Amino acid sequence: GGSFLNLILKVITILGNGGGVFIVIGIFMLLFKSTRKAGMMSLISLLIGALITNIILKNAVARPRPFSDETSTFYTWWVEAGSLAQGGYSFPSGHATAAMAFAFPIFIQFEKKMSWLFLLMAIIMGFTRIYFQVHFASDVLIGLMVGVLTGIASIYSVSGLLKINIIQKAFDLPSILTLFKRKSH
Repeated sequence: GGSFLNLILKVITILGNGGGVFIVIGIFMLLFKSTRKAGMMSLISLLIGALITNIILKNAVARPRPFSDETSTFYTWWVEAGSLAQGGYSFPSGHATAAMAFAFPIFIQFEKKMSWLFLLMAIIMGFTRIYFQVHFASDVLIGLMVGVLTGIASIYSVSGLLKINIIQKAFDLPSILTLFKRKSH
């Protein structure tokens, strides 16, 4: 599978590896006062999601990946789609969990006119995992649900943390952009 669609979907799915792109964006969001709260919520959600999905559920369920049965149509599709290398267990999808754990707090915090695009991004990430046969649809669905739940948990966590005076003061620090503003004399 060397089609353009394969290439686009492969880039999207690789961006989710280890949640790295979401972590970098979350940290970047901390630098700006207007995005700081959503960035903190997303980072906390990512952490909780990684613990639940990658440490607890994957090991407890120990479900093999769809392509692991070489006699199945899943395996045939996996080979046709480019045999995306993927180790570990299948259930639930860590990529789908991370994408939704990152997206859900942003969706809640910002104007819906644009923030729904983050939810769409999470759904597309989940689709890529099914497309490449590294996850069953149920793995992705549960991953997305875990992401929503960790997003909700992070929203409540940050709301509680902001009641602590020193944390509230840190959140109230100016954006990094103020360092670059010219001072008028």
